Order: sequence, then C-alpha cells, then structure tokens
Amino acid sequence: MTVRAYAGLFETRGCNRYFHGLCPVVGDDIAMPKTPDPGEIKREAIRDRYVPLMAPLFFPERFTDPDIIQLFGSLLRVVGMEDKGWDPYAESRAVLEDLNQLMQLKLPAKKFKDADRTNWRLGLLFYSHIVEMSAPYEVLTNLLRFRLGKGYHPNPYYEFLTEKDRKRFRRSGLFPKQKIEIIQTLSKEAGLEFGSIFDEFYSTDFRNAIAHSDFIFTDTGFRCRNGYGNKAFELSYAQVNDLITNAKVFIGTFFGLEREARRAFGEKAGRGMAYDPVYKGVMEILVDDQKIMNGFKVHWPNGSESMYRRTENGIDMVNCILALERNTIELFVGLYAQRPGVFSPLVEQGDAPNYTPLENGEIPTWAP
Repeated sequence: MTVRAYAGLFETRGCNRYFHGLCPVVGDDIAMPKTPDPGEIKREAIRDRYVPLMAPLFFPERFTDPDIIQLFGSLLRVVGMEDKGWDPYAESRAVLEDLNQLMQLKLPAKKFKDADRTNWRLGLLFYSHIVEMSAPYEVLTNLLRFRLGKGYHPNPYYEFLTEKDRKRFRRSGLFPKQKIEIIQTLSKEAGLEFGSIFDEFYSTDFRNAIAHSDFIFTDTGFRCRNGYGNKAFELSYAQVNDLITNAKVFIGTFFGLEREARRAFGEKAGRGMAYDPVYKGVMEILVDDQKIMNGFKVHWPNGSESMYRRTENGIDMVNCILALERNTIELFVGLYAQRPGVFSPLVEQGDAPNYTPLENGEIPTWAP
C-alpha cells in the first residue's frame, strides 16, 4: 500500500471524525456539509500534508525487523501491569472531546458577555492539552526508535539526554520542547521530514504564556506581558488560530493513524502467524469488540503463552517483561524439553507440538 492509499482508507473506514471538526473522537462518521467552509478547506489541506509525513511511522515497510513485538509495544504503549483507572491517555482524549463540544455550543448571552472571547479561551485550553499530552510524544518517539533499530522503551527519551538533562528529568520530567527536539533529531536520522510538523504549531512562548496564565486577549489579539525570558510579545488572532488549527490537525492525524494501524493488525485476529523460527512460537493478534488490536499473545509449542493486553479495565501481562537495559520486551517460553527434538527446544523428541487454542477456539500450527 502506498501512503496515499492510507489516506483513502481514512475516508472509507469510519475515520472521518479524526480529521474533520475541532477534535478527533471515536465513533461513526458525521455528515459533512455539501459546501465546506473555508476553515474546513484549510484543515483538509493541512491534513493532506500531515498524513503522508506521519504514515511511514505507523506503517513501516519492514514491520518484523528487528522484532514485531517492539512495534506492537510502541502502538500499545507497553508499560507493565495496571488495574483500571491508570491510563491518562484515555482521560486526555475525553477532555479534548469535551472541549470540542463546549466550543460548538451557542453560549447564552445572559451568562457570557463575550462569547467569542470565551471560545478563544477554550481554544487555548484545547491547544495546551494537545501539546502537554505525554502519550503521542511517547508513541511517536518509540515508532522512530523502531524504525532506527533502537528498540522499545517506556521512557523513550532518556538515552538521548545529556547528564545534566537526566538529572533534571529525574526531578521534574521533560518539557514538550525537549521531547519535540528529540523527535525532530530522530526524524532527521531516519531520513523523514515528519519532525517539521511541530514547527507549524508548537511555540514555546505561546505554550508558556498559557501554562502560566500570563496572557490577555485584546481587541487585536493575544498578548503576553513577560513571556519566555521576560520578553513581552503579541500574536494576532489569525496567528493564534493557525497555531490551534495546526495542533488540532496534528492530534487528529495522530489519532487516526494510530487507530488505523491497530485496525490493520486487528484484521489478522483469529489466525496464528509464525513467530520465532527457533522456538516456533505462533503469534496471535488480540482485539477489542471493534476489531482493533489491543494486545498480542504468543503460543509456544510446549503449552505456554506470553501475552500482553490493554483494555479499559487495565493491563494484563503474562510471561513477558520490559527488558529496559536492552530496550525491548522479553517473552518467557516456559519449560524447555529435557530431550528436545528437531522441531523446537521446547518440544520433547518424538512428541508433537502442544499449542494452546486461539481465542476463537482453533488450535494453531506452525506455518513459516
């Protein structure tokens, strides 16, 4: 498939809401007006640039090299076992949807003296939440790491920091600017132009003014008295609109590609795929009720399983661990055979492989 084909899938597989309107959401398509307004045309033009720049990260040409588990780790944000209520990514998406709905309401004049200003203020909250969200930066950084053969890590930035930055990171974490700089560096190393997207919507001065409540709206635009480095600055409403719009299209494109990648892998659910030519594991893609990939399971020929699954109720992780020093996810294969045959070190000589059933009840077989 070409990058252009990916964009076509979005228009036909229920992904329109990721790219139209102010905030991407999960759900059915919404009816689009017959005559698009200028804002919609502008967003479509931006999206048409962003999709081909971002798509190669989510759809690498060699998705099994060096290990497809690392790609799955990037898409599923593998961190370890969790019970329900610990994933801020889900809450962040809900916040964006709420802000989107609020900005589309017709505000009563009796309660809102200047509804236009109110919508601009909501737009700033929307922008701020986009640029502060951790998950998109982590996913994109790990997808770049996968493409460059640098492995998977739940903290994908740490090895690229100076010792001074590492000390600061241990105290207070990283600012969006630092994460973006790492992404842009890795993007260039990978020979991609993806990193340039951030220059179109991320502004440290603008972000800081919002985060520190150091701004005011005037009749002509947005003003900040101190700014970054104690320098005042001003933006026109058109400039503010561009920053918010580009941020919106960025996060919409991210949501759409992330879901489409997991949907594409979800199409392989219900059948086993050969994994590990030595131990003869069989990979199964796990999906949710919408057939979107939410985990994976490797069936080993000695009856053991390695599994990771992320759902609304938390994370299940069985016989696999984060090997942080080696930047990967390691799987436990269970007991080795005492007298292994030629098929696998896990199968006794003369015995047949013993795979556990797939979720549909079928018994998988090894088929390279």
